[in-house]
Amino acid sequence: MTQEAEFGIEGMTCASCVGRVERALQALPGMEAVTVNLATEQATIRFDPTQIQLPAIMHTVQDTGYTPQVLEREMAVSGMTCASCVGRVERALQALPGVVGATVNLATERATVRYVVGGAGPAEMEQAVRDAGYEARPLSTDEHEGEAQMRAARASSLNAMKRDLWLAVALTIPVLVLSMGSVFVPVLDRLLLRLAPSTVWAWIEAVLTTAILFGPGRRFFRPGWIAYRHFSPDMNSLVMTGTGAAWFYSFVVLLFPQLFPPDARGLYFDSAAVILTAILLGKYLEEVAKGRTSSAIRALIGLQAKTVRRLRDSIEEDVPVSQLVIGERVVVKPGERIPVDGIVREGESYVNESMLTGEPTPVAKRAGDRVVGGSVNQHGALQIEAREIGKNTVLAQIVRLVERAQGSKLPIQGVADRVVRIFTPAVLLLAVLTFSVWLAFGPAPAITMALINAVAVLVVACPCAMGLATPAAIMVGSGRAAELGVLYRKGEAIETLSHVDTVAFDKTGTLTLGRPKLIDIIAPEQNHQDLMTWMAAAEFGSEHPLAQAILDTARDEGISGSPAEKFETLPGYGIRATVQGHELLIGAQRLMSLEGIDTHDWPVRANALAEVGKTPVYVARDRQVIAVLAIADPLRPEAPALIRALQALGLGIVLITGDSKRTAAAIAHTLGIGTYHAEVLPEGKSTVVSGLQRGGHKVAFVGDGINDAPALAQADVGIAVGNGTDVAIEAADITVTRNLSAVVTAVQVARRTLSTIRGNLFWAFFYNVLLIPLAAGVFYPFFGIHLNPMVAGVAMGFSSVFVLTNSLRLKRLKGAQLPVASIATQRQGPISAVTEPAH
Repeated sequence: MTQEAEFGIEGMTCASCVGRVERALQALPGMEAVTVNLATEQATIRFDPTQIQLPAIMHTVQDTGYTPQVLEREMAVSGMTCASCVGRVERALQALPGVVGATVNLATERATVRYVVGGAGPAEMEQAVRDAGYEARPLSTDEHEGEAQMRAARASSLNAMKRDLWLAVALTIPVLVLSMGSVFVPVLDRLLLRLAPSTVWAWIEAVLTTAILFGPGRRFFRPGWIAYRHFSPDMNSLVMTGTGAAWFYSFVVLLFPQLFPPDARGLYFDSAAVILTAILLGKYLEEVAKGRTSSAIRALIGLQAKTVRRLRDSIEEDVPVSQLVIGERVVVKPGERIPVDGIVREGESYVNESMLTGEPTPVAKRAGDRVVGGSVNQHGALQIEAREIGKNTVLAQIVRLVERAQGSKLPIQGVADRVVRIFTPAVLLLAVLTFSVWLAFGPAPAITMALINAVAVLVVACPCAMGLATPAAIMVGSGRAAELGVLYRKGEAIETLSHVDTVAFDKTGTLTLGRPKLIDIIAPEQNHQDLMTWMAAAEFGSEHPLAQAILDTARDEGISGSPAEKFETLPGYGIRATVQGHELLIGAQRLMSLEGIDTHDWPVRANALAEVGKTPVYVARDRQVIAVLAIADPLRPEAPALIRALQALGLGIVLITGDSKRTAAAIAHTLGIGTYHAEVLPEGKSTVVSGLQRGGHKVAFVGDGINDAPALAQADVGIAVGNGTDVAIEAADITVTRNLSAVVTAVQVARRTLSTIRGNLFWAFFYNVLLIPLAAGVFYPFFGIHLNPMVAGVAMGFSSVFVLTNSLRLKRLKGAQLPVASIATQRQGPISAVTEPAH
């Protein structure tokens, strides 16, 4: 049996890349044919699935240094009740041809399938879920429509469950009255016997209980039976077996009482009825709580506009967002939410961007300013040219990031998954063992104790809490984090960040404002205007922040000139340019050393600048140093408080910068950082991070995502500090869209979320470890206590409610508030042509 598949491969640049991929794939066992096309960046393979699976093939491509591209599809899955259900759906999907991987989330009731072209299609995937005993339906690619579908389906399911619950309660009450009413009203038995024989009332109990089991209880019996057919019993199977055993035994006693000794003719219809009703109540409360866990994502989707007021030919018309074309203008009136990402073309107003930046103060917007969809226009009318629409907007990216994080499986979940795989079969075996032991050694009537304890074991065992322990906490934690300006690109980052012991910071643009200013110029023998003209011409083609500081100063002084005749960027060192026929070098002291230029006594002056936190920049003309510039990038006002807050959390702080050792030391001293690495080239940042890891540290690297990609990728967790709109920085595991306080928030949310997961898992395991032995009657010979099956049903029904309620406490998390300090490590004011630093 062979299988064909087609998938994309990213990163190939030449024929040798193609050959390397083909050779790697052809070497795999069971691989029959491989064709890799460089032009289309596609691979077509034919293989024997009994010898090699698609996930291993994808890993092989990754190991060769390239990225396999696979398709991804989401579908809604209803009917799952526990972790065993999740496992069965995942296995059913992963068994399909062409499926690379499948992840099912019990809390969101969604399945995410990664697959390649040529394998199973959407219809086959949905059928596989149905064959496993659950309902599947496609989700719309439109966030609004998809969310509306999920909300409608959840509401329908909840209403159906509520109807079943009320019906079960209505039928259970008379069963309880008939079976236990005399305990509270002693004369009730005599009254009933006057009306009809006891057998009649027993049959009424039987009929009512049967209606409960095969009416409201069908939601447990049908999937439970399907699970048995697939040799993969789950929670539904346990409930079905436990209540079914009590119901069946009672019916046999009722029909053939002569088969049992007089003291073993007890009826347990009431136990079956109460157990099902209690579990149904617990499941209903669980569904209500699960709905609350996704409130954050619903709030984000609610910020997205469905319609826009389009301006075409001076006529305004309301149209769906999907009909808008990039480049068209929309009109946004005061009080309305901005529907697209775009540029203001006409009008002035103040816009509330707190949904992105967290800052409550509205921001002034005028022609030429950028605006983001989801923010609120507060005053004047605006005409906005649409630049990003629908799924490409910043808000849509945030929604996708949160959904991706919520759908992730953390490594800690692996423990629960391994337990759940054997949990239900183990409980079934334990129930059989319990019944056998009590039947053989229990007090008379032995069959009564055997049945009661076996049913209690089946009913009290709860794999549901284990299945919800991790996803519920991730949903609430990542959703709350998004509201606080922290976006986890994947759920695994939550667990990893909680274990981090060291945070390494890039300086420029992260701890500083990223807007360097030219503070001083030491040039005793140069004309200031000539020097500024040469430097402005040399830096004209550079995009480096330090170059921008020189250009800003030249512009402020009204100095302009033509660009350099030649220009070359020397990464990590500076620039080389030819201006008016003369070679000009502008950069760090290491550039002078690299070029072999004698700096004479200039380092003394440069060091004096560095010791007060300024960055010295050398200027050489025709291989002679003619000036040293003092450039300072002001620290963010909240930076000192950020460092103190992280240190208070027990984290070690490391500063990584390209500045000289003296400048780095001065900045580290100002911030209270004990460890710093100076004169680090951009590509050297990842080396520093790697060194920290080799020293046994779990490292988070915080950068602005501009030239930090290698370090962000190398770190155990990469944290990119965005500007409120840069939310999709690919190299980062986490993006913070607000000020630096969100870095502290990210750590706090990660730790609290993981702590909640541990608490959930502890409860899930502790509950079963404690109550299953109690239900089995282990303590009865010593203390005379055992668990009544009805109490077991109540306990089982509420176990998962506890896990969800515990997870919902994460909604109360508050973001870190850092005090803003006044930092004056550099002198502000006009630049003098000749400034000698004080010694």
